[in-house]
Amino acid sequence: MGAGTGAVLGQLKGGVGTASTVLDSGITVAALVVANAVGSAVEPETGVLYGEFFQGRVRHPEPEVHEAARKRLAEAAERNGPPPLNTTLAVVATDAQLSKAQAQKLAGTSHDGIARAVRPVHLLHDGDTVFALATGVRPLDDGPLALNEVLAAGADLVTRAIVRAARAAEPVDGPGGVWPSYRSLYGR
Repeated sequence: MGAGTGAVLGQLKGGVGTASTVLDSGITVAALVVANAVGSAVEPETGVLYGEFFQGRVRHPEPEVHEAARKRLAEAAERNGPPPLNTTLAVVATDAQLSKAQAQKLAGTSHDGIARAVRPVHLLHDGDTVFALATGVRPLDDGPLALNEVLAAGADLVTRAIVRAARAAEPVDGPGGVWPSYRSLYGR
């Protein structure tokens, strides 16, 4: 058993996702997320993953596929009851030189990535936490502008990692409940 084993996203199976990028400055930013939230990652009217709205890659499922998925999710919710206590955990790492205050700002800003991908977010039953770390290999040559790029990338990558976690999850049907995966519902 490891991180993400019991993770759920609303009534969907959650899990682990990663994402990374190299900025124009050469600075690398990466995120590792264990997506485990009371809120859902799926927009209920369309079946689109919320995080995809922010990535510019919205893929709408066919209406009949979405209707079948909604029925399966309702059945799972009836059998499972409310989602358990949850905590979405993320680590955002960079090779930029960051002060302690800048790393704290990166962690705080990266929380926005969770809010883009999960609704509702940061509820009383969620213990969402983002950690940030920096290796300090690359200087922030452009000062505040370079830091802003790192901060924005942190939030974007957390969103992307949650989308990847939702897409990579495998369904679970056992004594702990029925947790369909996004892929098992939508085939993609």
